[in-house]
Amino acid sequence: MNEPYIKEIKNRYHILIVDDDSMIRQFIDDVLQAYQYQTLHACRGEEAFAILETNKVDLIILDLLLPGKHGFYICDKIRTTDKWKDIPILMITAVYTRLKYSNESKEIGANAFMTKPFESKTLISHVGKLLNIDQI
Repeated sequence: MNEPYIKEIKNRYHILIVDDDSMIRQFIDDVLQAYQYQTLHACRGEEAFAILETNKVDLIILDLLLPGKHGFYICDKIRTTDKWKDIPILMITAVYTRLKYSNESKEIGANAFMTKPFESKTLISHVGKLLNIDQI
């Protein structure tokens, strides 16, 4: 595959970033935009659900510790809602860093788990794997 073709493919993917920290959202957005992904932003679970109702979303990057509804609750609701249940979820956290939280995230339905801080190449690697595309 050549690079313009990969960029065209990536441009079709819409990734929802759910994190209450605007600096983290902006960092993730900057990395994803550099790789030609389209992004949507939410800082609370309720906003995430509203975006899911009205937009095409191919991947969700979801923080565990959010105001209002916890990331585990949001992940579980996504997994139990027919129209969203197949959207891959990358769970991220700075607080819940022990292995038990990674395991619990996966039990609830997250496809991958990553602790903050993380490097952009780690993020892009997870995104590519979850979307089943090669990175350039």
